[in-house]
Amino acid sequence: MKVRWMTVLVFTLLLAACGGQPAPAPTATAAPSRPTETAAPQAAEPTSSPGEAQSFVYSWRLGATMPSTRSEMPAVALNGRLYVPGGFGGVSRLEVYDPLTESWAVLANLPAGRHHLMSAAHGDFLYIFGGSPTIGFGATDRAWRYDPQQDRWEEVARLPEARTAGAAVTLGDVIYVVGGSGGSGELLAYYPLENRWDSLPGPQQPREHVAAVAFDGQLWVIGGRWRGDGELKSVEIYDPNSGWREGPVLQTARAGFAAAVVEGRILVAGGEVIFTGSETLGSVELYDPDTGGWSFVESLPAPVHGVSAATLAGQVYLPGGSDRAGAIDNLGRLQVYGP
Repeated sequence: MKVRWMTVLVFTLLLAACGGQPAPAPTATAAPSRPTETAAPQAAEPTSSPGEAQSFVYSWRLGATMPSTRSEMPAVALNGRLYVPGGFGGVSRLEVYDPLTESWAVLANLPAGRHHLMSAAHGDFLYIFGGSPTIGFGATDRAWRYDPQQDRWEEVARLPEARTAGAAVTLGDVIYVVGGSGGSGELLAYYPLENRWDSLPGPQQPREHVAAVAFDGQLWVIGGRWRGDGELKSVEIYDPNSGWREGPVLQTARAGFAAAVVEGRILVAGGEVIFTGSETLGSVELYDPDTGGWSFVESLPAPVHGVSAATLAGQVYLPGGSDRAGAIDNLGRLQVYGP
């Protein structure tokens, strides 16, 4: 009964966050259950389509289990390693994965606990932005920089406005924070070398629990959800020289999913649907610029939402996540997509 109560509570909190209203803090917590390694059936999900990508010979496997079970946190590649800060189940934790040794290590705690935070790398540093505090879904505007050489955090310039459940992407010498709730919806541009922010016109479609990648010198903002619009298939592309335009729509509407660039293509994986049902997604789509559209490829070993992904040495790493839509039922799996 305690797990069922926790699921209902967190689902209610998530809906409140999507509506832009802060949710009341829970009065009790339940330890997340850890499911077996058997993936849930995915009969309702598409596994192929007329445009299925046949020439991309990659497949999924499971890597080394994380030290903690977490969800709703970013994953960032920096200097050949995978950094995972914050999230439900470890709001103050920073863990790093080394693909050469296939092992995890625990690093210095975040200066403040955060879930639904945004993160990106620039130069030799990891940056984290906004997110929600340990309890509740209120957006914050604080930002920090992590130095892996010193295993130390320091505060940087605050965001122009509070954000949570958005995405952060590095494009050249600018880190863009896009989407999320708690603010105006503008595109926030951070200049690490100057430690300052600009506010720019945001995407036409507001969206949170969104994914974004840098691709071909542009910012691709993919899927997500928004209040009465529910989960989204739409894609918008920001060119720093010419502004926003529409991109190729996904085949499946999804929020809280992972996205990464691998071998000149964009990969999106997993996510959830909570506005038109309650489903955790295991399907994976690949955008190929040669065809100009998305195709289904091999599904995840375990459907998850509340995830991000990063690419290291031509392989995509997707850590953690929750296996129940609208709920915190965290996994510690590392799912890896490679040749």
